[in-house]
Amino acid sequence: MHGRIPLKRELLHYSAARNRFGTWNAAIIAAEFKPNPVLFSEKHIAKDGHSCDSFSEKIIDDWLVARGVVHERNVKYPGHPKLTTDFFVGNSFIEFFGLNGEITAYDKTMRRKRRIAKAKNIQLIALYPKDLFPKNRLAKILTGANTL
Repeated sequence: MHGRIPLKRELLHYSAARNRFGTWNAAIIAAEFKPNPVLFSEKHIAKDGHSCDSFSEKIIDDWLVARGVVHERNVKYPGHPKLTTDFFVGNSFIEFFGLNGEITAYDKTMRRKRRIAKAKNIQLIALYPKDLFPKNRLAKILTGANTL
């Protein structure tokens, strides 16, 4: 329908699919899709050539490109060389927190990024799966944040 594997949280009957097929990946295979075997294993290339860690990041990157928004990927957080932002636009960091609430270590890193941005007075715009699916709300969020 959307040219991609649906997210578990998008399905009303996720439990039924998992019960019927044993695992989510088995249900995906039965639907003749290729599951992602490892978290962040499959990279996607955006229209401008940027390598994206997820299909959702590719959607965001392509949306920025379509509007002529100059942006960078994986810019380091000041004073924290191991932490990078998904997108840097103007003076803002844009993060796609796609695994929010799914993995404890991910949530910890997410909170750390928020603290650093606040301490360094950096505008951090947080995007979540609900901002892309089922309806893309990027125009409302990014224009409303005075990013574009």
